[in-house]
Amino acid sequence: MRLPFLALAALPLLAGAPARAADAPTAPPPAPVTAPATTTAPGDDRPATQAEVKALAEEVRRLKLELSVPDVIQFGSYSGAGVGASKVHYQPKGLSIGGYGELVYSNLNEGRGAFAEVLRLVLYVGYRFNDWIVFNSEVEFEHGAREIGIEMAYFDFLLADALKIRVGNVLVPVGFLNENHEPIFFYGVYRPRVDRYVIPTTWNQLGGGLYGDVGPVRYKAYAIAGLDAFGVEPLEAGSWVRNARQGAIGAARTWAGVVNANVDVGPATFGGSLYFGNAGQGYVDATGQRLSPWVTLGEVHALVAWRGLTARGILALGSLSQSGEISRVLNLAPEQYIGSRAWGGYVEVGYDVLTLVDSSLSLSPFFRFEALNPQAAVATGGVLDPALDQRVYTVGIDFKPIPQVVVKADWQGISSKVPGLLYQWDLGVGFVY
Repeated sequence: MRLPFLALAALPLLAGAPARAADAPTAPPPAPVTAPATTTAPGDDRPATQAEVKALAEEVRRLKLELSVPDVIQFGSYSGAGVGASKVHYQPKGLSIGGYGELVYSNLNEGRGAFAEVLRLVLYVGYRFNDWIVFNSEVEFEHGAREIGIEMAYFDFLLADALKIRVGNVLVPVGFLNENHEPIFFYGVYRPRVDRYVIPTTWNQLGGGLYGDVGPVRYKAYAIAGLDAFGVEPLEAGSWVRNARQGAIGAARTWAGVVNANVDVGPATFGGSLYFGNAGQGYVDATGQRLSPWVTLGEVHALVAWRGLTARGILALGSLSQSGEISRVLNLAPEQYIGSRAWGGYVEVGYDVLTLVDSSLSLSPFFRFEALNPQAAVATGGVLDPALDQRVYTVGIDFKPIPQVVVKADWQGISSKVPGLLYQWDLGVGFVY
């Protein structure tokens, strides 16, 4: 890489040339007392011509590229990722830094209290080595930095539009939000419950595979380390396999596969995914028996974005074999047994009313209905918990003064087969850069 001596020399000239051309100084500047006298060639103090300024500006731009400092920040979604996570794919070379954050306040009924917190602060760091090798990463600080984790760290090898290779700690391509979970993308202060307690968003595992575009179809196919049903955090009935996620570190004795496909039809997107794998990680119980529980999770989804209207729906179904053995290893009470089956889905619709007046701002009232049960069935010896068979109603409004910042407010009510209604009011601010 050439040393940017020319750029450093050019900056004073670029800054000073317009001023000298516009206004002649009333008095000459004082001469430096420590510098020796020099002979000035005739014409050296003339104002820079427009051609010289243009040439020097181009040289500065070229040297900034060599120094990996991008001139333009471009936002867009790359291969289903959020706009912040996609920044590295929209610059010609070098370092990319982005991120997002969420600040929330919630007030819950039934004496459950109120709280406020910095829910997430996330830093994206990527580097484009050349036109076909890209590194991307995401480091997340959650719950006031009490939890810190690496949510992705992978290399992309961009061989062709139809054939790209991704290797590292990857986001599992299941559902709407696992790959694109930035707060400007989804309605409401919190992510939908289906995307937290049936699909364990945010879900990342070590592995890799292929992805690309074949005609109108966008596909991904990965082999990744399996879940760990006997890991550090024990499974819970209310969140199904969520605590089996391993993230950037964990056992890799048993593996899994996931395939995903999406197709655009006008303003609509249709897609789905299927995950299947062994979650035992070689665990041997007290009797010497090796347990090999299998997790299968499939989902189908659809999204329509037309003018100011956004509507989406998803249905997810999952199964867990040997759920009874897992529950007994964890010494769970019958009503706390991990579900052998889980399911969930939602439909939501929102409309940006300011599109009616052609405003650059965005104001979107929305409604979402969810139905889910992470403990839809249990093995022999278990008892279904009626509180987990839930219906969730969320109504709210999102305001975006600019596309990268959103202010949110919503009301959420949760009903189940247990009498009574749990509800909460939420406020939040989200941003991406």
